[in-house]
Amino acid sequence: MKNIPSLKILLFTSLILAQSCGVYVQYDYDSDVNFDNYSSYSFYESDIEKVEISDLDKKRILKSLDNGLKLKGLVRSNSPDLLVSFDTRSKERVYINNYIPYMWYPFSYHYPYSYANTSVQGTLYVNIIDSQNQQLIWQGKGVGVLNEYTNDRDEMINKFVVKVLEKYPPRTD
Repeated sequence: MKNIPSLKILLFTSLILAQSCGVYVQYDYDSDVNFDNYSSYSFYESDIEKVEISDLDKKRILKSLDNGLKLKGLVRSNSPDLLVSFDTRSKERVYINNYIPYMWYPFSYHYPYSYANTSVQGTLYVNIIDSQNQQLIWQGKGVGVLNEYTNDRDEMINKFVVKVLEKYPPRTD
């Protein structure tokens, strides 16, 4: 019986970790646009300069976007069909677990306690704009937990970007 509280704590922690490892993606696009007509892109520098993250993280995101778009068959160009920008948001999430032991008397003479776990939830928006009419034609949004203490920020950010770009171009089948 004594192992049940430990097991519950372990399961709860595992659940939090499992949820925190994933990137949840949503996307939206202009259904009147034929994405097969686009073959080149460039980064929308004036928008990217306004993003309030470190220059190193901007560089990581741009590198991942560049690699991802090339894998999609697009070519980087000085006279592009598409302009690509991104934006980020973050907020701290607090998870509180109220724990009350499930034991029989006399072993239940323990006071209930709570503990909090915090994490940073990050959101990455990738915007793809038609360069001719300056209209947004596709937007991807990835939401996931960020770990600022990770040793490999390149890998963490790349996984985030790759997951968002999985939905580009939209399938009209």
